[in-house]
Amino acid sequence: MAKAERVLRLSGTYYRKEGISEKEFHDFLSYRHGVECAKIHEKYGILKYQMAFNSTSTQGLAKNVAALLAISADEDFKALHVECEPYVDLETTTVTLTWIEVYLEDGKLVNVDSEGKSLQPSFEELSDIKVADKPVSKYY
Repeated sequence: MAKAERVLRLSGTYYRKEGISEKEFHDFLSYRHGVECAKIHEKYGILKYQMAFNSTSTQGLAKNVAALLAISADEDFKALHVECEPYVDLETTTVTLTWIEVYLEDGKLVNVDSEGKSLQPSFEELSDIKVADKPVSKYY
C-alpha cells in the first residue's frame, strides 16, 4: 500500500475593487491572471493551480437557506451531518458556494489553448446556477 503523501495548499482571496463589475473582475482573473499564474506555477513544479469564484449568484444561494436545503437533500449527505453532530458545531458552520476553474493539473497546463488563452467558459455561463424548484424542509 502506498504511503499517503502530504499535500500543502496555499489559498488566497482577491476582492473586487469598487467600480469594477463582477464580469470585468472574473474576465481579468480567468482569462489573463489565472493563465499567466498557471504558467509560472508550472515552471516551478507546482502540481495544481485553480481559482474559485464567488459571485452575487453564488453568494445569494449560500445565504438562501431554502436553496441550500434543496442542494443538500441527498440522503447520504444528511447521514453525514447526523454523524458529525457530536464533533461539529453546525450552528456556527459557514458555507461558501463557488465554482472552480482549473489551470494546472498534475503539473501541466490545462484549459489553456496553444496561443496561451484561457478556455474557461464565460462569466455568464459559470454564474448561471440553477437550484431545485422545491426545497426540502431540513437537510439533516
